[in-house]
Amino acid sequence: MRLAKVPLLVTMIGATGLLMLVPSAKAFADGQSPVGRDFLYSGLACTLFAVFLALAMTGQERKHSRSDGLFPLLTAIYLLIPAVMAIPVAESLPQFRFVDAWFEMISSFTTTGATLIDLPRRVPAAVHLWRGMAGWMGGLFILSAATALLAPLRLGGYELIRRNLGSGTSAGVVTLSPGARLQSHAAIVLPAFAGLTMALWVLLTMMGVPGFDALMQSMATLSTSGILPREILGGIGLGAEILIFAFLAIALSRRFLPGHGGRRMALRQDPELRTAATIIALVSLFVLARHWAGAFEIREGENLPAMGRAAWGTAFTSLSFLTTTGFVSQDWIASRVWSGLTPPGLVLMGLALLGGGVATTAGGVKLLRIYSLMRLGRAEAERMIYPSIVTGGSEYDRFLATTGARSAWLFAMVFVLVSVAVVALLLLTGMSLETGLIFTVASMSNTGPLAAVAGDAPLYWVLLNDPARTVLALAMILGRLEILVFLALILGRVQRK
Repeated sequence: MRLAKVPLLVTMIGATGLLMLVPSAKAFADGQSPVGRDFLYSGLACTLFAVFLALAMTGQERKHSRSDGLFPLLTAIYLLIPAVMAIPVAESLPQFRFVDAWFEMISSFTTTGATLIDLPRRVPAAVHLWRGMAGWMGGLFILSAATALLAPLRLGGYELIRRNLGSGTSAGVVTLSPGARLQSHAAIVLPAFAGLTMALWVLLTMMGVPGFDALMQSMATLSTSGILPREILGGIGLGAEILIFAFLAIALSRRFLPGHGGRRMALRQDPELRTAATIIALVSLFVLARHWAGAFEIREGENLPAMGRAAWGTAFTSLSFLTTTGFVSQDWIASRVWSGLTPPGLVLMGLALLGGGVATTAGGVKLLRIYSLMRLGRAEAERMIYPSIVTGGSEYDRFLATTGARSAWLFAMVFVLVSVAVVALLLLTGMSLETGLIFTVASMSNTGPLAAVAGDAPLYWVLLNDPARTVLALAMILGRLEILVFLALILGRVQRK
């Protein structure tokens, strides 16, 4: 029986069961045998179930369409795979109901990083490892699905990369099953994704970060999940933060990973990287000027070391939230001591909404859409001054300023409308408007740590009631899938009818 002929969902259930053996070994090594047995038995049960299901479906012929069933398939994966992942978590944590573990795993697999664990230090390390692995697998899945499933349909941001697929996607690949396509693309992405994770793990360990913490931080960085075994990143040191900063840049452009190259150009000409650099520079200058003005009032304006730490903390935290990771630098927190002002959490909310690169693990609206809208704004401003002007730039730049900008505007409007609907549902659960807005942005942008820093006081996911958690879990899935995927498939099906 060839693995390519097994349905994608069944393959992922089996792979999830096998991966449960890793935290099981960790628990046994830590002397936590009950937790180890929970993961071991759950992993064996899931693996055997997947094997029997695959054998039962052998020989069944299935017709594979280019778009039919794609959204139901992705939705089923994001609903059922977290449910499978939740089995050992619910068994290992007595305070967790299964629905709580399901929410925790949806948050992890969508790389959101929102957690219901109020005291992380009291939770077994194996559970934290499983949370981090779930986020890492979710990052690998979205990287593979972007090129394997969404690129042939020009969805998920690929409508701004290629005007027509032409020879860029062979017809033979499109006719393969989703599972075969995903496996072939995952085989290309996995070595680089795992290699970069391993490299960051080793480098962080060399910087003095404990081995387990370094592993969790490396998986959280590459997957932009922000899942850590403690509440915050903590004082890991400037060198470790610089390393994480460098690896977070991978979430700004698809061109850092194989199979996502697209147009060939120098990195300094990449529109996503240039847009990200501009945004981070502007935000850093604004926040630093605000803190500097506050420092002068308490006669600390000439404290240059404190100013330098505040500048670094702002740049690091800005990049972290722009990539929807959610790490907060220790210097971002310490800048309050220098200036006497509370760091502006609303700025971080805006950065999370903008998001990272197309076909990366980052969420949000995405930088290429922002760049396309900026090109359109520039062209319209020039046309107001010179009505007869002809839009300049390369053919691709003109495409971004016209057709690409319209697509980006459509996505932005759909994103806003869905966010308004989510806020309205949260209001019906008894939540206040400000709280509902923060949780909605954190869910739709897949930036769970945002809830703790965006408002005047930290917000905690564990305090939400079940209806609110259900709404936000679905919002995480919509944000991860990009609502435009659903909209495009629905409209396409209506047009065919």
